[in-house]
Amino acid sequence: MFYMKQLFLFTLLLVAIGENSFATNTKDKLYTLDNKMYTGYISTQIPGEQIIFISDGQAIPFSISDLLMIRYEANNPELLTGLNDVIRTRSGNIYQGQIVEQVFGKTIKIETSDGLRNIDISDILEQQKVRMSKDYSYMEQAPYKNIVKTQTGDEYVGVIISQYYGRDEAPSYLEIRSEDGISKRIYIRDIEQIRRIPNETYREVEAFSVKDGKVYFNQVEIEPVCLAIKKKGKRIISYLENKDIANHTVIDSRTGQLSIQMKEDSDYSRYKLIKIKLMKIGKKEYYAYDNDLVSRNNIEPYTSTRDKKKILTKVYNVRKGMYLFYRQGSNSAFFMEIK
Repeated sequence: MFYMKQLFLFTLLLVAIGENSFATNTKDKLYTLDNKMYTGYISTQIPGEQIIFISDGQAIPFSISDLLMIRYEANNPELLTGLNDVIRTRSGNIYQGQIVEQVFGKTIKIETSDGLRNIDISDILEQQKVRMSKDYSYMEQAPYKNIVKTQTGDEYVGVIISQYYGRDEAPSYLEIRSEDGISKRIYIRDIEQIRRIPNETYREVEAFSVKDGKVYFNQVEIEPVCLAIKKKGKRIISYLENKDIANHTVIDSRTGQLSIQMKEDSDYSRYKLIKIKLMKIGKKEYYAYDNDLVSRNNIEPYTSTRDKKKILTKVYNVRKGMYLFYRQGSNSAFFMEIK
């Protein structure tokens, strides 16, 4: 029974379950031994005994011994951010991609860049979740949170990022990372229950990429106004024109000052002004900047004042050129030229 408890828990904890939608919108398919199929998602696990599956708004308990297989809803292929699966086997192989199917007690199927791979559960050593974008935390890229309750009544909330599938001499454990970035190792034998709830800090990050000199937004070709190019790799960040992020701007070319009036409810510390320049990408030129130069190009305001209506005005000393005003953590920005 202890082996079965480990086996079941391992194959359910870290699978990819709708990384691009909240857990309550996930459409996984659960198959039972009596040839019935339910669409929904697993909300609760009692290791070695039971799962609770939400289907059509109903919470349905299932005994583990009655389950045949589960197929997981595939990630949206247009999104380039989220969490991927990595499986390390005892035979020394490493597979990275997305787990799409599991036959309980037998195999896991993972979709990799080289195609589908079936892996025998007995050969699995470790399973991990890895971030597709290093610009965002695990919590920001997971649509749900895990709540792990131990036999002693302790509860740990976060994202399960790895699980080691050991033997008697090296007991199985999982690692859960909290919102503040702290990881906690919990032995499988000490777990009473695992629940999953929607993650309010999850952000469906819109992703950009470059291929053959062309720019893509969620893999659809676009003509962006400005690019931020990383030195390593071909992935980029692009800002789309959005003048609504500020109430009013005034450019005084005589004094060389730029005034930007901020919205009353703005998080002022997240707004930045940088100078940009023309860069060539493929055969085209764009106003852009190197990520490595952002800190050096960042322009601090000369003054910041707040009026009686609590509207903040930032004044910058600027020279001739093109400038980008943007909000950190988003792709909203607008562009100004000082002549």
